[in-house]
Formats: sequence, C-alpha cells, structure tokens
Amino acid sequence: MTSAWVEQQCNTVRRRIIELGYATGKNGAHFGSSLSLVEILVAVYHYILNDQTQPVAGSGPKRRFFLSKGHGALGYFAVLESFGLLTSEQSSLFEVNGSNFFAHAHKDLNSGIEYSGGSLGLGVSLAVGVALASRLKGDQQDIIVLAGDGECDEGIVWEALMSAAHYKLSNFTLIVDRNMMQSDGDKRFIMGHQDICSKLLSFGFDVTQLNGHSCPELMTGLQKRADRPKAIVADTIKGCGISFMQANADWHHGSLNQSSYELALSELKG
Repeated sequence: MTSAWVEQQCNTVRRRIIELGYATGKNGAHFGSSLSLVEILVAVYHYILNDQTQPVAGSGPKRRFFLSKGHGALGYFAVLESFGLLTSEQSSLFEVNGSNFFAHAHKDLNSGIEYSGGSLGLGVSLAVGVALASRLKGDQQDIIVLAGDGECDEGIVWEALMSAAHYKLSNFTLIVDRNMMQSDGDKRFIMGHQDICSKLLSFGFDVTQLNGHSCPELMTGLQKRADRPKAIVADTIKGCGISFMQANADWHHGSLNQSSYELALSELKG
C-alpha cells in the first residue's frame, strides 16, 4: 500500500462522499462523520481484503467488519465502492426512496455489510458476541468494529467491552473514531474530562493511540497481535478534507447547495 495509492484512494472516497451527499438535495447527509472515518475504513478494507483466506475450522471469511457508528454509512458506501464491493450504480441509490442505501447501512452480506446500523452502541455489542461465538466454534475469525467517540457515551458500549475483556477475546478489535465532536457539538462540553485510552486500559484492553488519518499507522495497529482484546483510538478531524466542515458540528448532518458543493470539490485533489 504505497502513499500515492493511499492518497488517491482517500481523495476518491471523499469526492464520492461529497457527490452522493449533494445528490440528496435538501435531505442532506452525515458529512462530518463520514469524512472523519475515510482513512480508517480504507486501511480496514485493505487489511481485510489483503489476505482473505478461509479460517481453519469454518467456511466464513477470515476477517469481518462491523460499522457500529451507523451514521457514517455514506463514507462506508463510498469505501465499499472504491474496493469493488458496491457498484457505482448501487451507491448512487443513496437516499433514493425504495433503495437499501440510506443514512444507516442496511445488512447485505453479498456486499460485505454485516450489520444494519441504527441505535448507537448496538454494533459494538453484536461484534463482541460474534467474536465470542467465533472462538467457541473454532473459526478463528478476526472481528473489527468501528465506533465513534460520541457513541462511547452509551452504557451498552462499556457493558460489551467489559464482556470482551472478561472472555479475553484476542480476536476482537475496537476502533474508536475520536474526532472529539458529536451531534450536539464539542465533546469537551458534553461528556468531557474522560481519557478514553486510560478507560480502555482499565477495562483490560491492549490500547494503541494513533493518527486516524494515517493509513500506515492504522495498518500497523490492525496487524498488532495481543493475548487480549485490542483497541485502536484513532484521532481524527470531523469533516476532514473540507475546510468549512472541519470540526464544525453544524456538518454532523447537513445539505450542500451548488456553491458549497463546488467549493468542497475544489478543495479535494484529483
């Protein structure tokens, strides 16, 4: 995975996020959340697809990904398209009435979508259960789940992580998209003064903090092995890549007019 390839891939994904979001018109889309997770998902899918041999004792994939941060679905679809798991015709149905591509992903195993997003925290819980079931069956599957730092305000997240640590699920990896923003604004003024790395360590996780916009750092974190569940705290910028969206809670969900659409595209390379 060369730096040139990564830059081109991420720019392509960001342009696609802007294009698909603009096409929704006044309905708008979750731009901020989708733009913050681009490098995370590019690294995850490169890691998943780079060596997708069958596990020893089962027939399922070796590595599975769950998007618990459901409102990042627009970014998710753009990444799936870039890796050939969705066609451009499919992703262009985003927010079209009657389609299966809307603000939160709809489960579709044929496209690699493992989970129907919705209430925050549920994806983390499901992923822990799948990791435990995989170990019990001897499938040796690696389970990766992406949550937002705002999502981690949910108690159900910590109940699930407590279980992952208790069962020593070394096949479980939590990625936290820590952009320090949520729908209500800056996290420091909502549920602040929390060191999520220290909290995860106290729960028994092997913790790596890194730059969430660096695919090489993310790949290194994903390849790390441990005898307990792993957590990657990825520091990101909400709305990354678009100047007027960056660290701006107004773009947690918003709509683009023609001038803002053209400005956004002009700021992206390629």
